[in-house]
Formats: sequence, structure tokens, C-alpha cells
Amino acid sequence: MADETVFIENLHYVPDADWTLSAFSVLRAGKVATAPNYCIRRASHVGQDLLFCLSGTGTVELPAQYIDIQPGQLVWIPNEVPHAHVANARSPWLLLWFRFDGPNPAATRIKLFGDGVPRVTIAEPAVLVSWFERLFSALRRRDSSLDFRLNQLVGDFFLIVDQALAGPVPGGAAGPLARVVTAVRTEIRRPWNMDDLARLTGLSPSQTRRLFHKYLRESPRRWLIRERLIAAQSMMVRENTPLSDVAEACGFCDVYHFGREFKRIVGSTPAAWRRKEVGSTVMG
Repeated sequence: MADETVFIENLHYVPDADWTLSAFSVLRAGKVATAPNYCIRRASHVGQDLLFCLSGTGTVELPAQYIDIQPGQLVWIPNEVPHAHVANARSPWLLLWFRFDGPNPAATRIKLFGDGVPRVTIAEPAVLVSWFERLFSALRRRDSSLDFRLNQLVGDFFLIVDQALAGPVPGGAAGPLARVVTAVRTEIRRPWNMDDLARLTGLSPSQTRRLFHKYLRESPRRWLIRERLIAAQSMMVRENTPLSDVAEACGFCDVYHFGREFKRIVGSTPAAWRRKEVGSTVMG
């Protein structure tokens, strides 16, 4: 056990201020062997901090949450709120960590963890360790492609976390999900409800909701609306069809319901989106 905290690796980068408005970047990364008295406490900070515990233990403190971290676990710290990370004095942790920033990084955390504890066990630690090695190598070189390389590395990291959260899709889960996806996409105009989806999965409605949240990262309702909108966009570009017919063909109650959901998620009305997409005025 070290008497003092030692930064085995300590790398920094300062991207252009405009870059993080449109892409992700890594501001700092390293490897640290902590002392028994190691404690970082802040009211807030830029970006988001990610800590991966290699050995020892520690605790992350968030408003109304104390998150214990064991070896092989990753914790995502929401830097926009008061937070602290503290080593266990009896077994101080050895950490790989990095801080990233970019367009609304908190939204990415919520996409992955929802309202749950932002902690995940990495089943294959070697995969994440290898990722950190690639990150450190890129930050040491600082070549002309670094901005693009860091953006790609952060995206790769999101995929590692996403796969760790979902875990391997067991055979018993893959079949029911595949049946739902195939059936809905085949009959997108059908007024699907929760009972219909549950019958396809062979599970109860509550079990079906949990299946969606675990493997598709959203509720059945949100997934279904998204599928209907994707089908509608394809139809609007492919065919010169009135929007009322598009709404009916894609399973919306009426054209007003279609318009509300489209504007809420896509950000523009169906008619405006179609005009811009095809580059000319069409029926709608």
C-alpha cells in the first residue's frame, strides 16, 4: 500500500472550444495508484469522469447516492452535480480513468443508464484495458488526426459500456425480441398494444417491458413510435403520398397524432421535413 497517491499515467489534451460542440473529446486520462487518504471532492466540473477499478475498492458519492466500486467495475460520474470519489483506506483502489466532453455528454449517460446507478461490471476487463491503452497511445502521440481519433475512441467506449450493461443476449431473450421486431416491422400499420407484444414474447407485460429496457434501452411504447416514424420517413421520401395516408399506413391514430409525434422527436413537421428531404414541394 502506497503512502502517497502516484499517477502512473497522467495525460491531458485541450481541444478547440468549438470542437466539443459537435464531437466528443478526451480532456484528461490516466492511471492512478491511490493512497489511503485519496479523496477528490467537487461541486461540479466540466465533462464526465469515468473510473475503472483494477484493484482495491472505493466509493463514489453523488447526491442521495453512495456507490461502492469493486475490481472490474466501471462508474460514470455526472460531473454536473456535486460529487466525490474516495478510496477505501484499508484497500485503496488502482484506477484507470478518463474525462470526456462533447455535445450534451449527460444525455449519453442517461441513454445508457437511465435513472439507475451509473455503474457496470465489465465481464471482460481486458477489452476495456486494451481500450485505455489505445487512448493513452493516441494522447501521447498527439498527431494531426487526434481530434477525430478521440471522437472515435469515445464512441468505441460507449459501445463497450452498452454491451456490458446488456450482457450476452441469452437464447431465451433473443427469440422473443426477434419475434416482436419482425412482427411489428411486417405489420407496422397495426395498432399494436402492450398485450399484443407480450403475446409475441410469451412473457407477461411487465417482463416484456423489462426485456425492452435491458436490451433495447427504451420502453416498448417509445420503440414502437420510433419504428412507425422510421417507416413514415421512408414512405414520405419514396412515394408522393398525402400525409394522412402515410399516418394511417404507419399505424398512427390520425394525421394529427402523426404530426405531434414527428415534431416532438424529429424536430420539424412532417410536411417541412419532406420538402427539405426531397428538395421540392410535394403533396402534404
